[in-house]
Amino acid sequence: MKVSYNWLKDYCDFDMRPRELADRLSQVGLCVGTYEPAGDDWALDVEVTTNRPDCLCHIGVAREIAAMTGGRLRYPDVVAPE
Repeated sequence: MKVSYNWLKDYCDFDMRPRELADRLSQVGLCVGTYEPAGDDWALDVEVTTNRPDCLCHIGVAREIAAMTGGRLRYPDVVAPE
């Protein structure tokens, strides 16, 4: 699954460059196959195993980063339609 480095930074406080983030995620069980530039962002290709469906979205990966770093997780503002 491709995830945006910039989106992850929007959802979680961490101070790692893409390569270091890929290495750390791989160490905690979310294997990052590749990371490559995508315009002004980076795309991380995260291999999510069947026992980790919670990591099938940016919020789930950001939650894992927050747990790994002790950072704060921020949820996006959601406005329900009337």
